[in-house]
Amino acid sequence: MIIALRGYGTFIYAGTVAKDTYEYFEDEDIYLQEYAEYLDDPESSNLQIPKEHDFVDGGCLYDVDNLWCISGAELTSYCILSVDLENGDDDWECDLDLDTLEELGIKTTCISSSIRMINDLPSGTAVFMARETTEGLQFEENMIISSSSDFDPTKLELYYHEYMDTSIVKYIKYDGREYFGSNSEWDAKDKEFKWYLRD
Repeated sequence: MIIALRGYGTFIYAGTVAKDTYEYFEDEDIYLQEYAEYLDDPESSNLQIPKEHDFVDGGCLYDVDNLWCISGAELTSYCILSVDLENGDDDWECDLDLDTLEELGIKTTCISSSIRMINDLPSGTAVFMARETTEGLQFEENMIISSSSDFDPTKLELYYHEYMDTSIVKYIKYDGREYFGSNSEWDAKDKEFKWYLRD
């Protein structure tokens, strides 16, 4: 049995940055998108970032991920859950929105939240956050072990991370076993960067 999640997903990463660096970017009106372009090709950029505020220090923005780095399918109707029974029977599929999953008896559980993680930080902490919209194969597990050759949606559980207004699948459980996906293949469509200063 193969379980796959296809369609739109979200890739997020975030990390803490020195508060004086955050203030430098704000005071100098430097947008994070400009900074990202500067990192991609510093020689063709007009930006001049002092070394003490170049917070990736020769790396890339993906390295700033000490808070979270998560990629997965979104729990929306723009994603499809499909099941290949590998026994000649027709494949099973459904939309991945929460209402549909609930109607089918598929359990969903929030196991982590970006807002809660930020709220746990000390006051005055500056946070760099990035979000990329993705499209393609978000999750595939081809080693599903089951006591039956038939698919039972009530045996499936989806565990997700809550990011602002988006629920991102981190892993699944079927018939009591956890699966983190053995394959994914997607393209990034849009990128969004922003600062957050903990009050």
